[in-house]
Amino acid sequence: MTDLTLTAMRQELERLVTLAGTAERPKPTRINGPDHAMPGHEWDVTEQLTPYGIRTRTWIVRTADEDKGETADGLVYVSTPDSMYPGLDFASMYSTDARRIAMALLAAADRADHAAAGIQRLEDHRATEEPTR
Repeated sequence: MTDLTLTAMRQELERLVTLAGTAERPKPTRINGPDHAMPGHEWDVTEQLTPYGIRTRTWIVRTADEDKGETADGLVYVSTPDSMYPGLDFASMYSTDARRIAMALLAAADRADHAAAGIQRLEDHRATEEPTR
């Protein structure tokens, strides 16, 4: 077993706590009331500080409560830390696209974890499409 520094142990503990926090759907950070410009649920996701990071980066994911008539469009809104105005500037996408992006992020995170651990997986060698040449 390798000797771990206190910093390495803290980093590993933070990684494990983050991993444990992904096991279930998170509760909203805020529920905006009807007086808000976009009433509905919001989730804040603050990234772990990278080894060379100098600031925390927060993503905001939002759904808007809409009338169930013709105006309900099933959109999800995302504000990235790289937005022109983070927390105020939102990109919209249909809920089906949000789910596909979420699943791709999960697959990529799983792949990154396995690569970091030096574990080869059979599915890492299969793509759904032929690469373009």
